[in-house]
Amino acid sequence: MVKRIAEISLYVVMFLAAYAAMNYYVYNNVAQVITPLGKSPLGQVVFVLLAVSYPLSQFFKSRLRRPLIVSFVGSLWLGMLATAVTVFLLYDFLSLFLPMGNQSWAIALIIALTVLGASKAWRGPVVKEVSLQQKKGAAAFSIAHLSDLHLGPQTSLKWLEKVIAQVNSLEVDIVVITGDVIEDTYEGMARFLPAFQNLRGKGVYAVSGNHEYYQGIEHFQQFCRDAGIIIADGQCLKVADGVNLLGLGGRITGIDPKTEALIREQLGGSEDYNILLLHQPVGFKKTAALGIDLQLSGHTHRGQILPLNFLIHLVYPYAYGLHALGESHIYVSSGTGTWGPPLRIGSSSEIVKIKVS
Repeated sequence: MVKRIAEISLYVVMFLAAYAAMNYYVYNNVAQVITPLGKSPLGQVVFVLLAVSYPLSQFFKSRLRRPLIVSFVGSLWLGMLATAVTVFLLYDFLSLFLPMGNQSWAIALIIALTVLGASKAWRGPVVKEVSLQQKKGAAAFSIAHLSDLHLGPQTSLKWLEKVIAQVNSLEVDIVVITGDVIEDTYEGMARFLPAFQNLRGKGVYAVSGNHEYYQGIEHFQQFCRDAGIIIADGQCLKVADGVNLLGLGGRITGIDPKTEALIREQLGGSEDYNILLLHQPVGFKKTAALGIDLQLSGHTHRGQILPLNFLIHLVYPYAYGLHALGESHIYVSSGTGTWGPPLRIGSSSEIVKIKVS
């Protein structure tokens, strides 16, 4: 317990130090162009309030039922801050080789990217269609793949109803959700139940992700039960003639021997078409060798905003989209919703329609 507390404390200190440095760096650059910000106490106070809004929203998250204003402003500022650091670093780098003038254009670019990113996130997911062929003799079927909805206090019920309507319009056989469904307790999520109960298909299946454990996995389990979603964690389910669906829930970050043994045990040497739902896009080479024909994952959000769009590829070899190893495929979704900043810069939210024939 003492070790765990020490680890958490170190993480918090390191995050706050990095966060403070990012805010100071952005403040310094902006103040060189908007001089009242650097000289006016009011301007400095406004900037400080923006800077502390995100840490405050996280601190009060478990103490207030719905700290929406602070939470929204903090999340938006976090995204804008990350974008600003990226743009100003690019400005500083180019300044080494080119006469760049002042940072006015950089500030204009940051504002434009933030506005565009917010409107893109607000519009909701696009539908992406993927076609696959399989040689195992299973009848043709279709899947709607959702991931990373991150339903919570900031999620609009109208937005979710639009997503459900989009899925229903695809007329697929099954719907799968690859983790990070909820960001709140069951009581906070209950308002979303009617929307899910309108979801059409022969079956709706989900696995848990890492975020399900932040509030407590029992909230996710109860929500799925009441929403008519079948939890596939640790199960191998027959979802169509000649088609199995295996779920690996939780915070799995790699395919270790124990997980390999679980996959072998659940599949039992099946010659059917085998689908794996796994939140993080890990272990594809191993899962393909174990008989998985299609792995569906999420988690990465395709970076969601700058500069994570580029950095995510350093962490995950399969960070987004469709990839193949022999006859096996993995599709990594960019996520149907957003987490943290309500922005999409360099990525899009998506619903994936997969046709297997």
